Amino acid sequence: METLTEKQRTAISALLSGKTRAQAATEAGVVGSTIYEWLSDEKFQKELQKAKNLTFDYSTAMLSGLLEDSIQICRRILNGEKISPLSSLELRAASLVFSQVSRFRELDLEIRIKELEKRFENEKR
Repeated sequence: METLTEKQRTAISALLSGKTRAQAATEAGVVGSTIYEWLSDEKFQKELQKAKNLTFDYSTAMLSGLLEDSIQICRRILNGEKISPLSSLELRAASLVFSQVSRFRELDLEIRIKELEKRFENEKR
């Protein structure tokens, strides 16, 4: 994000954390219309997308790191180890990890397909 100002980097950080455009403007110390101007700027858009991609990659890696634990939980239950009241919570958490990793994979594939389609369209021209 070298080409952006400190205020623009602050706005990107705020937007990535789920804040509204108005909140991002306040946090960056600019008026709301400035955020809208930045969002139409190609450099800002590229840096925002780059930051989103990094956040997505980091989240995917963190979630993938939980797969081993989730597999161990399932293995314990499938091997008939004594079930405790926590086992059902653990199983639900493991299930959530599996489904989210699967969804993240789907999203990653969707992104890659869109990029390939875009490249293909550009090459056709």
